[in-house]
Amino acid sequence: MKDFAGHLHLEAAPRAGGRTVLAKQSFRAPFHLGKSYWDAGVLQVRVVNATAGILAGDRLELAVRIQAGAALLVMTPAATRAYMMRSGAAECRQTFAVESGGWLEYAPEPLFPHRDSDYTQTTRLEAAAGAEVYYADALAPGRATRGETWAWHDLRLSLDVFHGGDRVLRERLAGAGAALGRRAAFFGTPQAWFGTVIALSSKLDDVAGLPERLAAGVGAGVCLGATRLRRGGWIVRVVAPEGQALRDALAGVRAVFAGHLPQLATNLRRL
Repeated sequence: MKDFAGHLHLEAAPRAGGRTVLAKQSFRAPFHLGKSYWDAGVLQVRVVNATAGILAGDRLELAVRIQAGAALLVMTPAATRAYMMRSGAAECRQTFAVESGGWLEYAPEPLFPHRDSDYTQTTRLEAAAGAEVYYADALAPGRATRGETWAWHDLRLSLDVFHGGDRVLRERLAGAGAALGRRAAFFGTPQAWFGTVIALSSKLDDVAGLPERLAAGVGAGVCLGATRLRRGGWIVRVVAPEGQALRDALAGVRAVFAGHLPQLATNLRRL
């Protein structure tokens, strides 16, 4: 088994009275766990990178498990930055497992690949039948405010989603920043910011008109597409011309889903 420089392992479990607690937790630098608290019946946990970013040679592992009856929100208070890597590369492996009757929301701030970074992120999401998940992540084209976009050396992102034991989604993004930047410019989005939302719940089986409602909630210049997955799930993709537009669009998407998933009533305030 490959050794990692840092890890964060969490397991959420229900306790008497319905409150969720962290039954197990283990972390090692650069991961740090911020103060947790409850809101709207969901335990909120903030994951902090004590080094402020990802450096060459980092091998990181994030593993989260939700027991039946537990409800957990995992978020980050600041963007994830993959810094310049003059030699070597960095890697992060993420696994999320949600038992039937469990709830997980994963809502990190965007990933910013800096100039000459070389980064791999592998994500595996496993939701049992009867589990509920709201997974949202975002990718910036770089440090746009400093005129540094599509400047990374190599970026490899993968996402595999299993629901009720079946694979319902497999996604891959890989390439040098310059090549992806040319493609973005060809489609008229030279500073494209990307957002992905995965929503899994049996409550979404018979929702009518969802794509239209989602599209109506985003601003001008934002592109949105929604596709139904097998076993009561949706994937929503958002492309925005700048960071605040993406943030607003993802907030609008979350508000629409909150009408069907009551756990999304929890406040995503950043402390």
